[in-house]
This record gives sequence, structure tokens and C-alpha cells, in this order.
Amino acid sequence: MFLRDLSPAAKNGLILAGIALGGLVVWSLAGVIAPFLVSLVVGYILNPPVRWLERRGLARPWAVLALYVAGGIMGILVVVPLGLLIVNEGQELVHRLSAVDMGQLTQQYRAQVTGLIDRATSDPAWRDSLNAWLSQERLQSLAAQVAITGKNLLAGGVQGAFGFLLSAFSSVMALVLIPLLTFYVLMDMDLLYDKAVLLVPPVYRDSWQRIARDIDVQLGSLLRGQLLAALLFALMMAAGLWVAGLSFAIFLGPVAGAANLVPYLGGLSTVVMSLVVALSQFGLSEAFVWMMVKVAMVLSLVQAIDGFILQPKVIGETAGLHPLAVMLALLVGGSLFGFAGMILAVPVTCILKVVTRELYHELYDQS
Repeated sequence: MFLRDLSPAAKNGLILAGIALGGLVVWSLAGVIAPFLVSLVVGYILNPPVRWLERRGLARPWAVLALYVAGGIMGILVVVPLGLLIVNEGQELVHRLSAVDMGQLTQQYRAQVTGLIDRATSDPAWRDSLNAWLSQERLQSLAAQVAITGKNLLAGGVQGAFGFLLSAFSSVMALVLIPLLTFYVLMDMDLLYDKAVLLVPPVYRDSWQRIARDIDVQLGSLLRGQLLAALLFALMMAAGLWVAGLSFAIFLGPVAGAANLVPYLGGLSTVVMSLVVALSQFGLSEAFVWMMVKVAMVLSLVQAIDGFILQPKVIGETAGLHPLAVMLALLVGGSLFGFAGMILAVPVTCILKVVTRELYHELYDQS
């Protein structure tokens, strides 16, 4: 056969060309292939519970069915009601923010700051200079710039973070297709892995399986740990903001948890969202200042629990990435693919680390 007569270098070239062509096809048909990719990821995340049930004596089809039944019950009793509550709070928050009068807020801000200046400054020249700097036109212009910038950042972040998922769930057929595909992925996970192994040339098969095992250990722990840590972060943040007395805590908590999937972003997003909500709730008043103090206390406590307990215990040290490497990965992922790239940055970096380490050993450790 013609292909069997090719040199190893030519065969490797054909394999690389096939991989590149497959990647191009996936990129070009992302909207169509998205449900299949989502199903693979969901199936990979749910595979450990299925294996746990198998070890308890259930056949794999019954284990998958039991997982689906448990998920359906939880969805009906918890996820759907909570999701509707979160959506309603989000809509109410948007309505309240649209009713905020920036001109009135700037007038209130200028009056309060001017009063502080009058009490703290005895020099008329200093007082007149500061009053001129705090003119109504300047404050309104600054507020407009901040509002426009915030709106653009929010729109870009939401579009980048959820664009891929929106393409996956863009039709009723996709909503039906993803659970069905995930079911088949869970049923045939081991078979899919065995078929993938057969596609690798025999000479590289051992190395490929070793790489796959290392990636599974690091990536599986990272993905499942991040999801669990984000869920706990969302629950703690929602409870803390509710105890503090901030409106829309049921909405802000899950949003902060989702943002916490990106390292270092959960706390920052909480500060920004809490600032906006507190401003719409209390205006520029002493109550607003005290609310931000309480938000800072809640955030400090939740971040401490997340940093010292959740991240080490739930996610663990399996990723083994230096903080500088994580920050670099976030910057590169964000610059290339936006917010979605930031979410995928750390998992992709873990995969690249494993592959690079294996290639290094293959190139330099052979004696």
C-alpha cells in the first residue's frame, strides 16, 4: 500500500497536516460543532461519578441513568427555581440602574465634597481652586465617561465569555442534542479513549498514553475543582452580601462565582458590582460608605477562605503552575480570545506544560 511505503518523516508530516486540517475545520464550523464539544467536556467532568457508581456494582448504563435521574431531580427542585430567581433579580437590577440619575448623583457628590473642603480648608484660594475643579460639568463628563466605559467592558466581557455557549445553546435542537450526546459520551468514554489510542502510530503510543494520563490527572482535578470552588464561592458571597444588607445578593453571588472561574477576577468583579449596586441603593451617602466597608469585610473573609482552603484543598496542587505563569496565561488568553480565552487559559496551560515536559524528556533524556 502506498502509505505503508512512506518514510516515518512523511507519515508524521501527514499526521500533523491532518491535525492542522481538523483544527481548521473545527474553527470554521465552531457554531455547528459546539454542542459536540460541550458534550465531550460535560461527559469528561461527569465520568468520575459514573465510575464511582460502577465500582459500587452498577453496570455502566444503569450508572449513567442514575446520574441523569439525580441531575433531573436536582434541576427541577433547585436549579430551575434558583435560576428563575437569579434572572428576575438581574432584570430588576438592570431596570434600577437604568433609572439612576447621574446628574443628581454628581450634584450630591459635589455638595458633600464641597462641604468637607469648606470645613477642612481655611485658605480661600485653595477652596476656590478645588471648587472649580469639582465643577458640575467636569463631574458629569467624568460620570458619563465612566458609565460608557463600564457599559463597553460589561458588554465585551459578557459577549466574550458566553459567546461560545450561546452558539452551543442557540436552538431548541441543541438543548435536546447536548444531553443526548453527553449520554452517549458517558456510555462509551472508555471506547472513545481506546479508539483515540489506535489513531496514534504504534511507536508513539506509549508516550501518548503517558501524556494522556498526566493530562487527565491535572486537567480533571483542575476542572472539577474549579467548578466546585466557584459554586462554594458563589454561595458564600451571596450569603455574605445578603447578611450585609446589599440588594440583589442572590444575583451578585452567582455572577461572582462564575467570574471566579478566572483566577483573581472573582474578587475584583464583586467590588465593581457591589459598588454599582450600593450606589443605586443608597446614593452618595454615609450609608453607602458603611455598605462598602461591610462589602470589603465580606470579600476579605470569602477571599481568605477561597485562597487558603478552597483552592489548596478542593483544586489542590495538581496544576503546579507558578502565579506568574497563571497571570501570563490569563493575559495571553484574554488578548487572543477575550474573556473566554481567560477562562480556558489555565486548563490549556496545564496541557501545554505536560506536553512540553514529555517532549523535553524525549529529546534530551534519551541515552
